[in-house]
Amino acid sequence: MDLRQIRSFIAVYEEGSINRAAARLHCAQPSLSLQLRNLEESLSIKLFERHARGARPTAAARRFYEHCTAILGEVKNAEQHMLAWSREIAGALTVGLIPTVTKSVLPQVLPDYTERLPNVDIRVVEAFSGTLTDWVVSGELDFAIVTKPPSHEGLSLRALSAEPMALVSGAKSELSHLTPVSLPKLPPIKLVLPSQQHSLRGMIEDYIRVGSIAIERLLEIDGLYGALEFVHKSDWSAILPVTTVIGDIASSKFVVNPIIEPATKVEYYLIHQTQRPLLHASRKLVGQLEDALKRSATEWSDWQDGTAGSAKQRAAAE
Repeated sequence: MDLRQIRSFIAVYEEGSINRAAARLHCAQPSLSLQLRNLEESLSIKLFERHARGARPTAAARRFYEHCTAILGEVKNAEQHMLAWSREIAGALTVGLIPTVTKSVLPQVLPDYTERLPNVDIRVVEAFSGTLTDWVVSGELDFAIVTKPPSHEGLSLRALSAEPMALVSGAKSELSHLTPVSLPKLPPIKLVLPSQQHSLRGMIEDYIRVGSIAIERLLEIDGLYGALEFVHKSDWSAILPVTTVIGDIASSKFVVNPIIEPATKVEYYLIHQTQRPLLHASRKLVGQLEDALKRSATEWSDWQDGTAGSAKQRAAAE
């Protein structure tokens, strides 16, 4: 027994005629008769007495009618409840983010998002761009934010933000904080590289190959937090998007230097399956993450202009 059979039974019961019920349901009379016959067989009971002028309900049909109207009433209530729920923005959301976004902008966005949308169950997965792209294609993620635009016909792609890269070193560095640097003019450096899965790895290796970066030693660390802690406590450096360390610039934890040569830039992209448009909950979160990324880029420009530091000092004094 299914809802279609229940609706057919109610229509025949209320119309008193299979022909009129078929017209009401916009279906063929033989199809409706077959549905009733199947319903009676599944219940092992006769629901209507057929006669020349129509169909007369049996005593069993009158009892069954009470149950069926209650069932459809509950279905309608559930429908209305879920429509109201969707207007409030609800559901389950699985999001893929690269480590830079997870470290920098997600903590800015997530507390407000979860407070404003208490009916959204969210799961955040952190991985590199290639892995996240595979998971979006397979349907494991509703959307992802990556730095390398994938080439896949089944994906929808939108650029969110762009920002420069910076040389990030520990406090032992002899470089001056926030002073622009030309990588080819630096003495050989100890450089921490991300793993091969990271989209930035190829770009950095290209710079090394053509001589844009002189290397004393190389070390691969497959994890952003581990790499940053190592750099902080050593005389090693890393080349990272500025968003990664924007929250640490005012502290003495890192020496951060804008890279003026070679020109380096990273772009953030939103990807999702073309056949799965973003729902309300996803669009809200994407919008907040996009705004946060753009704020980070603006804050970096302010630091370079010297205005961000002055503003922070004034705020601390107040």
